Amino acid sequence: MGPTGSFCLVLCRGLSHWRSNEKGLNSAAINFVDTFLGPDPSSGFAALSKEGQEGVTQEQFAAQARVIEQLQPSDLRTQHVYLLNIAGKSARRVICATDLKKPDGWESLATINVPEQAYVVMSAQARNNSLAVTIWLVPESTGWKVQSFWINASTLADQGPIQLWEMARRERDLGHKFNAVLLYAVAGQVANRGPNFQLGITQSISEDMAGLDVPAEIRGEAPFLWKDGSTTWKVLNVGPIAIGGKIYVVISHEVSSWQTNNQVDGWNKDLLAYVKNRFPEYSEVFAGLVARAHERGGNRGYGTVDEFTKNK
Repeated sequence: MGPTGSFCLVLCRGLSHWRSNEKGLNSAAINFVDTFLGPDPSSGFAALSKEGQEGVTQEQFAAQARVIEQLQPSDLRTQHVYLLNIAGKSARRVICATDLKKPDGWESLATINVPEQAYVVMSAQARNNSLAVTIWLVPESTGWKVQSFWINASTLADQGPIQLWEMARRERDLGHKFNAVLLYAVAGQVANRGPNFQLGITQSISEDMAGLDVPAEIRGEAPFLWKDGSTTWKVLNVGPIAIGGKIYVVISHEVSSWQTNNQVDGWNKDLLAYVKNRFPEYSEVFAGLVARAHERGGNRGYGTVDEFTKNK
């Protein structure tokens, strides 16, 4: 959605009203996240609004919490509170803007037909990345309830969406198609705040990606079949990953059962050699390559890291 429609009025009926609401919203959002990531996440289901509970079961809710918990989030902080006063029937979305001419100068927020609702945008630290936590709150008889929430990585290593987008554009202009496609994709991912809260930059990244010339190896939907002579790799996924403050490219592929670690390590190294020969420009922006082998029909996996050094 583009920057059109109603402007978001982050206003209140008086300063005291705003301050009391801000405190209550902060408290509701933080309590929800603390419970969601606590020892009994299913108890946080009660904090969802009636409509919020309709979109997910208690079991699914708890499963989502376990996935996020693996990221080891910490240092939760509120970054911004949007208090929306809706006059009349909701337009379904409103625009909050400081400068509509800038890609990062506006946000598009979903609304429902209640006079007052809010979004609390928070940040947290996680293993290798920062997290964005976006909570949509609506009033019910017992207080503020969570209409929806979204938690995802907001950086890759220490690079945010704007930095990653700038890197992607540079690589595109240099003709480094492989690098550009991966960087555009991850820039869009770290700018994602879910379907209800859209950062303006996501539209700019998407529009910029539209004309990209995508290498055949990563064109279309995975899995991809990569061939080199008599060898074929079934590639399940390709994308950047943060490890120890550096950005690598990880290539996940499916393999048959292996007898020894040396055997599967050799398969991984053959795949990495192909990537380095086919896309040598990867070393311009990435610290190295990671091949992850996944056993077909089994649960085993094996990873091989190839760290880039200038003397290689």
